Amino acid sequence: MVTASAVEPGLRLNCLGISHRTATPELRERTGFSATRLREALSAARHDARIERLVIIATCHRTELYAETPLTQRDSARALVEWWAANCSIPAVELTPYTFSLSGMEAARHLFHVAAGLDSVVLGEAQIVNQVASSLRQSVAVHAASPLLKLAFKSAVHAGERSRALVWGRLQAASLGSAAVDAAEAATHGLRGSNVVIVGAGEIADLALRALATHHPKKITIANRTVRAAQEIGARYGAAACPLTALPSVMRDADVVIAATRAMQPLIDMTTVVAALENRATRPMTLVDVSLPRNIDTAVRCVTGAHLIGIDDLGGYINTAHTERRAVVPSVESIIDEELALLRVRLERRMAARRRAVAESVSGVVAGEVKGGAKGTRANTADSMTETVAA
Repeated sequence: MVTASAVEPGLRLNCLGISHRTATPELRERTGFSATRLREALSAARHDARIERLVIIATCHRTELYAETPLTQRDSARALVEWWAANCSIPAVELTPYTFSLSGMEAARHLFHVAAGLDSVVLGEAQIVNQVASSLRQSVAVHAASPLLKLAFKSAVHAGERSRALVWGRLQAASLGSAAVDAAEAATHGLRGSNVVIVGAGEIADLALRALATHHPKKITIANRTVRAAQEIGARYGAAACPLTALPSVMRDADVVIAATRAMQPLIDMTTVVAALENRATRPMTLVDVSLPRNIDTAVRCVTGAHLIGIDDLGGYINTAHTERRAVVPSVESIIDEELALLRVRLERRMAARRRAVAESVSGVVAGEVKGGAKGTRANTADSMTETVAA
């Protein structure tokens, strides 16, 4: 576990995570949270005395836990990794070496970097800020987000939105979807006149379709669990739509298959690919899997005529788009510095308000005691006078 500590007054923020920088796809797959499991996990954490307040960012490339706990940074990191490992049914010793742990303002800065796209596989990707905002909403929905976590995440989202509007949005679009298309083009020596199948109708699929438009394929088919969603997105790009059950059939005529869904198990296995390549020995198939959990069984690599490109194989194609993007990183860093400075101001105001509230509470108690003491003195004096008169 890599640990960095930078605790500031008023910022009991702890972060524990893994990402494409620290862990393999296999480990990220085993330790990820599906939409259903995420809600259940947040609810469980809410009732865990060691954690109580938690937001989880769960994407293809990272799982990061942000918590405000009553523990020290070291104890908090240990509690989070034990809780996380138990939720994923793996030994903590298998997870710990690949995690990183941050606290205080270092944790906040990392969160801002994530939201602004500086820690993404695709530098400045457009989707990440929405994913960070969604992470907070899911935590709020089960009452797992503290006021501090809400403040930190809302500030990070604002930094991400400013970065997208003022910096990344002015550059040519780059995403996992466009990287998948670039990889497919390189593998096939050009997509013009080819038949392409897109599996999924979500955001990455949309980005892949947008990138495909400039390559002029012969035909595009979108296979999706919900056909209506495939039809809606297909209408924007002139693509056909079909249900997932028809995928083995449409693959028989596919030159390229790009898989981008949230399915928790492979949708395309070795048998499906073998059947699709039958009777077309001289016509290979390129498959690009940008999903995690993976949509295409890695055993497909053993099929003659099939070329499988996995999510962590896209680095070279992404780097091509990064040259221009690296040049504007200082501009994004400046935005992050400004937003972190605002966060510090807000934290200082929170601390000042708390100190005033405590001081007022103490003053009220003291005033009450003084007042009560004065009443007691007057009562004693009256009693003495009564005794004197009686005598």
